[in-house]
Amino acid sequence: MDERSFFEGVASYRLMAKKEVGQNFLIDPKVASAIVDALEIQPGERVVEIGCGPGSLTYFLAQSEGQIEAIDIDEAMILKTGQDFASCSNVEIKYGNAAKWDYAPYDKIIGNLPYYITSSLVEHAILKGDHASKMVFMVQKEAGERITALPKTKDYSPLAILIALTFSVTRIRVVGRNAFVPPPHVESAVYVFSRKEDISLKEAEKVYHLATTCFLQRRKTLYNNLKNLLPNEEACRNAIASLNLPLTVRPEELSPDQYRQLAQLL
Repeated sequence: MDERSFFEGVASYRLMAKKEVGQNFLIDPKVASAIVDALEIQPGERVVEIGCGPGSLTYFLAQSEGQIEAIDIDEAMILKTGQDFASCSNVEIKYGNAAKWDYAPYDKIIGNLPYYITSSLVEHAILKGDHASKMVFMVQKEAGERITALPKTKDYSPLAILIALTFSVTRIRVVGRNAFVPPPHVESAVYVFSRKEDISLKEAEKVYHLATTCFLQRRKTLYNNLKNLLPNEEACRNAIASLNLPLTVRPEELSPDQYRQLAQLL
């Protein structure tokens, strides 16, 4: 099917978009093509698309030399995309819950992620997709700003720490509301995650769990949070002093590298 006809078909599905699962269908082929290009798929690579919907990204993924698996939880979308790409030998459409999917086998991951579960999907893809060298996600702009937040900001979080340790992240474009049907209430943004090679996922996961524990009582000092992890107050003071930090430092003030150092000390 030619590009214009295909995306007109995507637009015709606007009334089938389910608000409860955050569906907004991308109807701008230039944006869809740019998102897929950013993944830089190499011949033979296994790629999984999270939430294929009516196939806006799948259309261009099918033109690559990768082995594409597109998953969705909406059976109506599975039926549509399954029919549209039935003749593509390198595309397999599957029913699946992205929040529970096994991402371990894939070289690369891509998706237009629903706003309300962006953080949990990104977390799951990172922790379960240790083989993936690159991920490209389109998320609502505010969600993207949260998961890439810097230290000493209100949005800084354990997930932002995990992401910063494991991937170099670049926002490559902002996508306006009119690129979708139905139009979302906010703008979206496209992020490219390129894996760092200087830390193992096992180590990053330990740092993530440490940060998660420290952020449970975000308004308390790091010293007070470490009391739950270390045997006595002297050990807490020594750990903080080894990082050349004051005892009054709070969890959101430590950089990802400082959390990594702290995890190694503990």
